[in-house]
Amino acid sequence: MAAVGAQTPGLAGIQPTTSAASAGGDTVPTGSRVHVLNTGGAPVNCTITTPGTARGGLAIADKVIACPNGTGAAGLTMFDVPADPYDPSGTGSVALAWSATASVVFFATGGVLS
Repeated sequence: MAAVGAQTPGLAGIQPTTSAASAGGDTVPTGSRVHVLNTGGAPVNCTITTPGTARGGLAIADKVIACPNGTGAAGLTMFDVPADPYDPSGTGSVALAWSATASVVFFATGGVLS
């Protein structure tokens, strides 16, 4: 499992550094936006895995994000990973699991400068 930090574009912008999706899953910081590029031959699912329960023992279902395949914008999926409900214990990170990892890269962005 790889821990991938959030990149902050700022006013100057950035050329993001991508990370290959890990077969054992990855983590990103809470409050970030995840950008997934799937150039493989088939769609993949990215599952935001939750710690299981919230306060009071209420079950939190994992969230499955469908990531279509394609080149350029056709293969790009973006989604947010807020602390609530994905990190109720306050660890500062959210776990991602992938249905397949071949030809799948991603990066996280976070922090808007005012």
